[in-house]
Amino acid sequence: MILTLKLLGCIFLACFLGCTSALHEDQAGKFDWHQKFIGPIKFVVNDPNQPKRILLGASNNVIGAVHGNTGNILYRHLLEPAGKLLYFGVYEEKQCVAVSLLPENLVKVRLFGITTGVLTDEWAETVVTATHATESNGKVYVIDASEGALPDVSVTVLDGQTANTNKYRLGISRGANVLCDLSGRYLICAQDKVVSVLNLMDGSVRNHQEGSTVSYISTSGSGEISAVNLGNSALSSTYIILENQKAGPELLPVKVSPQPGLILSQTKTEDRTLLCITRLESSHSIQLNVYNRNGEQADPKPVKVSSDVPLLSLAIAKVYHYNSGYGLVAFTTDATLIATRADSSVASGDAQIEWSRQEALSSVLAVEMVDYPSEVGPSWNPYQASLDVISSFIARVKYEVETIVSGESLYSSAEDRFGLRKVIVFLTAAGKVVGMDSTTGSIIYTFVLPDFSMFSDSTAQLYIQRPAKYTPLKPQATVIYRSLSSKGAMLLAFDPVEGKPLDEPKSYPAILQTQMIGHAGEETKFIKPILLLDQTGTVHTYPAQVKDVPNSYFFVAHKGSSPKLEGYDIKYMDNKLKGRLLWDLNLGQSEIIGVHAKIQSERVHSQGRVLPDRSVSYKYMNPNLAVVVTAEHEAGNINLYLVDAVSGALIHSFWHKKCRGPVHVVHSEHWLVYSLFNEKNRRYEINSVELYEGQKQSNSTAFSSFAAPPVQPIIVKQSFIYPAAIQHMTHTRTEKGITNKDILLALPTGGVMELPRIVLQPRLTQQHYTQQIQDEDGVIHSLPYVPELPMPADMVINYNQSVRRVDGIKTWPTRLESTCLVLVYGNDLFYTKITPSKTFDVLKDDFDHWFITVVLAGLVAGAYVCKRLAARKALDLAWR
Repeated sequence: MILTLKLLGCIFLACFLGCTSALHEDQAGKFDWHQKFIGPIKFVVNDPNQPKRILLGASNNVIGAVHGNTGNILYRHLLEPAGKLLYFGVYEEKQCVAVSLLPENLVKVRLFGITTGVLTDEWAETVVTATHATESNGKVYVIDASEGALPDVSVTVLDGQTANTNKYRLGISRGANVLCDLSGRYLICAQDKVVSVLNLMDGSVRNHQEGSTVSYISTSGSGEISAVNLGNSALSSTYIILENQKAGPELLPVKVSPQPGLILSQTKTEDRTLLCITRLESSHSIQLNVYNRNGEQADPKPVKVSSDVPLLSLAIAKVYHYNSGYGLVAFTTDATLIATRADSSVASGDAQIEWSRQEALSSVLAVEMVDYPSEVGPSWNPYQASLDVISSFIARVKYEVETIVSGESLYSSAEDRFGLRKVIVFLTAAGKVVGMDSTTGSIIYTFVLPDFSMFSDSTAQLYIQRPAKYTPLKPQATVIYRSLSSKGAMLLAFDPVEGKPLDEPKSYPAILQTQMIGHAGEETKFIKPILLLDQTGTVHTYPAQVKDVPNSYFFVAHKGSSPKLEGYDIKYMDNKLKGRLLWDLNLGQSEIIGVHAKIQSERVHSQGRVLPDRSVSYKYMNPNLAVVVTAEHEAGNINLYLVDAVSGALIHSFWHKKCRGPVHVVHSEHWLVYSLFNEKNRRYEINSVELYEGQKQSNSTAFSSFAAPPVQPIIVKQSFIYPAAIQHMTHTRTEKGITNKDILLALPTGGVMELPRIVLQPRLTQQHYTQQIQDEDGVIHSLPYVPELPMPADMVINYNQSVRRVDGIKTWPTRLESTCLVLVYGNDLFYTKITPSKTFDVLKDDFDHWFITVVLAGLVAGAYVCKRLAARKALDLAWR
């Protein structure tokens, strides 16, 4: 009986094998790639048991280990996303300890196996707040040196073996200008010219007077030699901390030439511990000096490490000892992890940087794509105004000949006919711009933005002003960010394919909003102008010579306890462009948490939806519609407003009681999909909304926000229950908009699910959908409404390539209407291409070309033979 049931089960499963739509094993990695990152490195530790294993701890609460020869990740743990890593180091040689500060001032201590990375133990303790942490003799010391209500710096001691907690205050006054750092068991705090060194074991304090004001402190970290580097931007002094049993800790000066940029670390040899001082000698060279406990130089000849790529200033440098030589692992200020090979360290002479990791890609602010240009292109430039008529005619003839010979046209490339190969341009939080080849994920170029900082909302803008299709004109991208020194705005134009600047950096006053005009003509060399509205109402343009600005509108959202939306139009006043306040809208006592507009370059294929009763419901196609999301934190409500950004009219609003974010919104064509968390029912919900004009269309050629009377759309809405949290949400895009749209959902488990929008589409009413109509045409026009949305595993587009801490998903169309490119970025990067409606315009990979060729040849031969036989038959009949 059991055997019979198993056999029936196998037959039942075999019947549904043809219905699945999953990724074949041989296709994994063929059209996609996956890259993992650690993050902004804060701690670098060498495994005492295996020098080829490098332990890394990032400030975004991520720990892991990489191979010392290749830089490949051996293991990685992403701890709480809202946490902050205070300390990471070796614990009793066979374990590593991570101390994290979580929300609500909870300090969590975890122990991991240093070889496998397996969690072995953890405990937590609540503190007032924490700024630093260290470990010594099995105890964890958590230091609160922030500016707070307590007068002195406090220390919390956590003992994991006895589960005891001890708290005490130090005799060091805290304040806004107090700098503190840890070196082994010593806490060093500096205020102006006074430096206080405190022993965490017994609480003894020793004050030291510096000759100048201390503006930064760097230490050698945990270990047997405690050292500190004190100084400012011009001078620096290095000291080794010694313990005087009578007077407390003392500072022993090290004979090092005072110069800024010195980084301290320590390494163990077979018989002793050495202090290492690292400095950046030039943009391509790093110098290592080694000292003993007494501050004397252990090796008279310094070790020089050269690099093929230019390096910025070093943030972290860790020197380790291996095979009677020294190796280096360093982290630069532009978030690049560099290292020598662990098995090629040298005792003296020169070493070489063998591998690097671009950890800046773990914090992407903005990303765009441009077409990969052809390698062989025409040499004629039709926009060279310096040529006369004869020279231009000769150049044009030369260009036509080259086009015929090379087979290249002005707007196409023989290398990539379908536009599947792109150059991905990343703007990172470290102020670095990275160009990447989409086919392989290899980095093409990197450069650092000068005087970079993010805006107050932790953002920066990246625009593609001119794509790569206007050959031979070079493509142009522009990045807009905040100046670190002047606090104004900076603008830099560069070539997104080669990574070379096209203009000098431009500086502007503090801005409220930026906007790129969606069209450009030949008079501007196909560059889409960028408008910048500053706080005084003046509008700046880039390029500056742009004078013919159409009626463009800014949409500005002011965040605060009483947010107000403002709309501006652009007018010439006093021979310059000014932003004139056109309307304002007060949304009450709430906080704006998101403003979502449509993608202006997205195309709409159909203007209406055909209903089962043969009527057409026309879509409400308002290109100026924006979705504004607000949160009432005290009441626990989420509000959504549909606002016309041109006229300021409030089209519709949705109120969700007892709900909270994060709220993810997808806004496209005439519909929007958004997700939130319902606190009353304790579940995640997805709401789908569609807007229609009705059975009659107001204007089939153009939409006007000032139409009288304004069109009031018909709202169709439906809610669904989703069984998991959502980290991000977006939709697919194609070139003509013919292909069905799918919704991409990033899940906390690391999967990215492709959900067809027809599943989320609001169901038709009973008056349009009857059983009689279905029986007449035999077509199911709408799926039955099911509140619970499914999570089929075969809809996860990244299969087992988990993407952690997703910050965004970007989609781009290609020249193939069926294909959409997808890039998922966060702590990882994942790139692939998807086909929401299958590949209806592309032959399959297993298409039998030889068979169809033989069949076509046979049909042609048969047709020719039949033609001759028919002609002979007609001739015979004529002779009769």
